[in-house]
Amino acid sequence: MGLKAHEFEALLHGKLRLNEKLAEALAEQLGSTARFWLARDKDYLKELARLGNADITAIDQWAQSMPVASMRRFGWLPADSRARSVRNNALLSFFDCKSIQEWGQRYSAGVGAVAFRKSLAFASDGMATLVWLRAGEAQVASRPTAQFDRDEFKHILPSLKRVSAFKHPATILQRLREACAVVGVSITTARAPDGCRASGASWFDAKGRPVIHLSFRHLSEDHFWFTFFHEAAHIILHGQTHIDGDGVEVMGADTETQEDEANAYAQEILLPDDVRQDLLDKQALNAKAIMQAAKAAKVTAGVIVGQLERAEAIPHGKFSFLKHRYRWSTNSHVPELVAS
Repeated sequence: MGLKAHEFEALLHGKLRLNEKLAEALAEQLGSTARFWLARDKDYLKELARLGNADITAIDQWAQSMPVASMRRFGWLPADSRARSVRNNALLSFFDCKSIQEWGQRYSAGVGAVAFRKSLAFASDGMATLVWLRAGEAQVASRPTAQFDRDEFKHILPSLKRVSAFKHPATILQRLREACAVVGVSITTARAPDGCRASGASWFDAKGRPVIHLSFRHLSEDHFWFTFFHEAAHIILHGQTHIDGDGVEVMGADTETQEDEANAYAQEILLPDDVRQDLLDKQALNAKAIMQAAKAAKVTAGVIVGQLERAEAIPHGKFSFLKHRYRWSTNSHVPELVAS
């Protein structure tokens, strides 16, 4: 495009306006026409002007699109935040912003970019996802980690599946966080508010350190562990921001390929090919065979069951009694174990 690095950065962040020459360069590199790109730039300026003059109606619209009921239930908003002005201020405080303009500028890039794009029309699912991401983002600052060491993270990953031997989510998370912090990776969790279908996300903070954010969406150990290793795979293989879940957009180029790669990476860690094949070669898939495979793979039987279900080697629910299940209680970040 003929731009210097700092000029290109300014363009990405909306600080460099398009002219005819830049619009033609964008059309040549990315497609469409110069007229298209100039029109987008004009729309962007109009939107900035609109947000800069946001009135109380616009702020109310913004607030009403938030999953306020869930946020109050989770303790993320004060219980007495029902008055309009109190609610609006409490929402801004949750995002650590002083105004809706600041909120728009902060979340149009970075960790919330995908959800922000969906929420521009004040769509509830986009806002709910953005709230869930913010619940993870807010935890990172209070959890110091070392400088990110990609090679060491990749090296320790297979050993982390042994933490699945612990039943209680609080214990699992403590062990995971301690191990990952040493190599510069933060692990955060939060319950998904109504409208958010995300199961996991991964991104890099301002210092280039990865964050893995998990929702315990399906409240079972097999889903939790698969999501953790899936997000870890995105960090190691792709180094981009991702949001994964039921029907949720995924950010990044070649996303279908990347999702397949992350799935394969997680599957190989949880149930290595040799153990998988040995299990599938057995004449009968029963609980005893699954527990033997779990011992060989160094995971719980419930994790093996989940992998077999994903491979459609067994019907869903056939060996569900081998899985550890969770439930939400008073803690909106960590669920409890359901007693078997």
